Amino acid sequence: MTEMPRQPAETSEPDHAGATAESGTRRRILRPLYGWLVLAAVLVALAVARWAGLGPTLLDDGQVQSDIAEQFEQRYDVGVDVDCPRGMQVSEGREYDCDAETDDNEDLTLVVTITDEDPAAYTWDVD
Repeated sequence: MTEMPRQPAETSEPDHAGATAESGTRRRILRPLYGWLVLAAVLVALAVARWAGLGPTLLDDGQVQSDIAEQFEQRYDVGVDVDCPRGMQVSEGREYDCDAETDDNEDLTLVVTITDEDPAAYTWDVD
């Protein structure tokens, strides 16, 4: 019987040299993407923690402005537009300055003082 010379079998295995170059390129492309994904995950976790009340308690600046304007008008018989800073942290003894302008065009500074943390309470006075 005559033997036929063997030819190398065709395989579907990838060329290892090409695979290494391709995977190295892929790693270079994906590495920054992983960094952005980690950053996004951290930001989402912080937002959830803040939403869940794990962050500091803050006064609602809009409500504070409205309450002060109402009380100011009752006390001094003149309307006032109040502008308080956002993010007023509820910490006993902390003070915040709010800008105010009366209906008579008088500019004022109103000092808001946190008097209690639980429940959140404050007083205000004209500086």
